[in-house]
Amino acid sequence: MAQLAADLVRVFGDRFVALVAYGPTRAAAFASTIVADDLEALAPLVDRWQREGLDTPLLLTPHEFERSLDAFPLEYGAMLDRHVLVAGTSPFTAARPSEHDLRRACEIQAKAFLIHLRQGWVQASDHAHEQAHLLAHAAEPLRALLANLVRLQGAAGATDADLAAFGATVTRVPVDVIARILDLQAHPERAAGSIGEMNAWLGFAEQLWAYVDGWQA
Repeated sequence: MAQLAADLVRVFGDRFVALVAYGPTRAAAFASTIVADDLEALAPLVDRWQREGLDTPLLLTPHEFERSLDAFPLEYGAMLDRHVLVAGTSPFTAARPSEHDLRRACEIQAKAFLIHLRQGWVQASDHAHEQAHLLAHAAEPLRALLANLVRLQGAAGATDADLAAFGATVTRVPVDVIARILDLQAHPERAAGSIGEMNAWLGFAEQLWAYVDGWQA
């Protein structure tokens, strides 16, 4: 990240505000203004960043970030929760996503997960390989949904065990089933053994949506 920060300082000069990391490969670059010439200057550096294992950073002004907290409450809330200041001065104020915006975003996320799971089920039909592929690729968005629902409760940094326990508390799905679902992100090769639990997956998705739809602070 140090080289990335140096690149940004060179391009933005005194308009550079900060480089903030919010994951091993993810970062957001903040500048007081961002113009087309900046993008042109940064574009040739992308290949090197990728070779160093870094994603292309988000480019924002502090004003844009604060004004769009309501539009991206989950994404920006996660950034605020886990960020590390790599260089510059923190661009963040005391502003945080509102509870209303978080709940609404969680409802959209939960409903989208349910709809896509149903669609994937239909597409997979009775083909075991396609069903296993569906389940393996559903684990990551499900983990993200559970983490955001936990964040809605005012907590953050939950482990998989915490997420499974929370999911079991707000639905009728056993904690061990949820734990096996979450485990598929790290071990997709085990998905074939979970095909028999597809009904439980669907029920879990339906109950999570119903939970957030009726959520009250």
